Amino acid sequence: MTFQLKADEPVVDGIRRNVRREVEKALEHLGAKVSPRRRDAWESDAVHEVRKCFKRVRAALRLVREELGDDTYREENWCFRDAARPLSEVRDAKMLVESLDKFSQQCNVEPGAVAKVHAALVANHQEVTRRVLRQGRTFPAVAEVAARALGRLSDWKTKDDGGEALEGGLRRVYRAGRHMLSLAAADPSMANLHEWRKQAKYLWHQLQLLEPAWTGHEKDLGDRVHRLSQLLGEDHDLAVLRQTLAADPLTYGGHGVLKGLFEPLDRQREELERLAFELGRQLYKDSPKVFTSRIEAYWRAWAAKVEGPKPSAGSRSARSARIRADS
Repeated sequence: MTFQLKADEPVVDGIRRNVRREVEKALEHLGAKVSPRRRDAWESDAVHEVRKCFKRVRAALRLVREELGDDTYREENWCFRDAARPLSEVRDAKMLVESLDKFSQQCNVEPGAVAKVHAALVANHQEVTRRVLRQGRTFPAVAEVAARALGRLSDWKTKDDGGEALEGGLRRVYRAGRHMLSLAAADPSMANLHEWRKQAKYLWHQLQLLEPAWTGHEKDLGDRVHRLSQLLGEDHDLAVLRQTLAADPLTYGGHGVLKGLFEPLDRQREELERLAFELGRQLYKDSPKVFTSRIEAYWRAWAAKVEGPKPSAGSRSARSARIRADS
């Protein structure tokens, strides 16, 4: 099923429906029955899919934050954020291995040096998986949190169910991403770039929810925002890889080995950041008001087209409707 809103439903109802589906998908992944020989693959896949589900949920919550109210929004957002944290530790350990493999394929580095680092990172991933998922019984704990959140969905009290939800939620996320672009341009620290990436990803997921309304050149907007989040994600992964190796050089082959990796790694990051800033300045060129007003106009026009024209008071269909109502 697609992560999208429908024209024939109130916005908040559509968000509730999508959140329910994402939480149910996460529970399916967490509770899957697999054979022991497929356990490693299942754990890796479940971590990846559950984190994706929770990120979509948090983006959806941001879209209707004003309608939910701060108390409900914060409770639900923090719930899914905290539930994903132990899964993030496992994902980060796997990411180190994958980032090294991708980097070594793209850049000219000494194979022997990569092999030593790769072996150490694989061992670290195995240890983290064993400690967090198996000894910590993380999957049952996350499933319990998700199930409780699922039960709270019907209790959501909303202030409004109109299309204003779109503009307010979008504007907040777009403004935050635009702000982080400015901060990262002035100070491209790991923290600033990572926060910018998170805001870009929230925006991408929100645009996915509104995708049915796209009709022309705006169709590629979501793809371009997704591309931005990918560029910033690859940069962040390489930054974490470098930081991890530099913090314990002896474990990963020593300073001499790592120096041969760091120089091309730094060049790779510079290129990724150059591309990200180039694309980001295009995507965030509009003011938050202009951007969100345009998106909302697309949505309203599409919704009106799908619903069709309303019959006038004197039309035959309108008279028939009144007769049925009076009978």
